[in-house]
Amino acid sequence: MSARLKLRWMSALMLVFIAVFSVQMGIFVTRQVGESSLKACIMLYWAFDLIIAYTLIRVTWRITAQAYLSRKWNRLFGSMKHDKLTKALNYKYRSLGTEIIVVQDEAFVALAMGMLKPKIIISTHVLEQFSDKEVKAILLHEWHHCRNRDNVKLFLMTLFTEAFGYWPIMKPIFRYYETWTELLADRFVMTRMGTELHLAKVLLKLSKWGKIQPAVAVHFAASALNYRMMQVLEPNETVKVKIALLRPLLFSISMLLLLMLGGDT
Repeated sequence: MSARLKLRWMSALMLVFIAVFSVQMGIFVTRQVGESSLKACIMLYWAFDLIIAYTLIRVTWRITAQAYLSRKWNRLFGSMKHDKLTKALNYKYRSLGTEIIVVQDEAFVALAMGMLKPKIIISTHVLEQFSDKEVKAILLHEWHHCRNRDNVKLFLMTLFTEAFGYWPIMKPIFRYYETWTELLADRFVMTRMGTELHLAKVLLKLSKWGKIQPAVAVHFAASALNYRMMQVLEPNETVKVKIALLRPLLFSISMLLLLMLGGDT
């Protein structure tokens, strides 16, 4: 099974749990509103109400935080923008069809930012410390995130994972999805450039460097560095990303059944 197909199955599994749970909660709320007396199962109703309230609060908090951070980082990067280098890099890589913003910073910054119209942010430090081929590998990695709408997908995955964090199955699926998002972007770079050499050099340097990671972006060195190094060392082999799914899946199914049975009492 291909990596992309696995990701689709993982996403579908997460959505099935969310859908079944949401339907069950809707049935529960409807039944609760229609009850004339709650004395027989008041504790159960309170428990369900707390779960629903927690979920709604987490969803509201994550969306609000995302909006705040997006505005914050947009203002920050706007104030750090290097106009001359931005113009030069956009002209050089005009074939990508994606806006590139160069920011004046002495740290490693390379990321895809934005949801409706994603753009690439890269720092002057990257342009100074990496060769032209290595910079191209970094930009292609981020361009893959932009064209694949990974910011939107990962935001939704984060939203679901935080809102339904009491389901054990959510976090393993999110970690697996996040890891493969980076691996697929790296695989795109190697295919596009016809070699893994330049990407391997970048990853080797990054393994020794610190990083910043704005929460509104898919950062080049954000996660899965070990798996990514394995992929460039053995590009013809499929990386086996570990995921402990069986136990969380069984626990989640058990919890869902208990909720469904409890809602019928």
